[in-house]
Amino acid sequence: MLELLAPGGPNAAARLSQLRDAAELMIEIGLARVRTLVRENPAEAKKLLKRFKGIGETGAERILLFCRTQAVLAPEANGLRVLTRLGYGKGAGAAAYKQVGEALAPQLPRDYNWLIQAHQLLRRHGQDICRTTPRCDACPLAPDCAWYRQRGGG
Repeated sequence: MLELLAPGGPNAAARLSQLRDAAELMIEIGLARVRTLVRENPAEAKKLLKRFKGIGETGAERILLFCRTQAVLAPEANGLRVLTRLGYGKGAGAAAYKQVGEALAPQLPRDYNWLIQAHQLLRRHGQDICRTTPRCDACPLAPDCAWYRQRGGG
């Protein structure tokens, strides 16, 4: 297994340990139970998913979005940066994630295809344009961006 994980970068032994722990937890919980909860009880599924190392609130919500059982945007760090700069929340981390979610919830459709596409577009925009050091000159959202306007743009 270490040989298979080695091309993924350093710390193959640590990744192997995490995989082993995840496999043991899945065996303990049972795949059928996970599948049932994901389909029928997203709130309980979220609690269960968060038991896996490395899966927090945002990761669990993202899994449920992509499983099409919880209609939330679930932005990861790049998408969250875009949304906070647009003015949907402040700061970073869990507090910003909560603020953005609450601000967007009334405006979002319950269409999973739309939400997944929006999630992916926000992620890509945050990776390519709205980076830590943003490329506002190349951003189609700049005229509507609170962060850009506060810095003298537009």
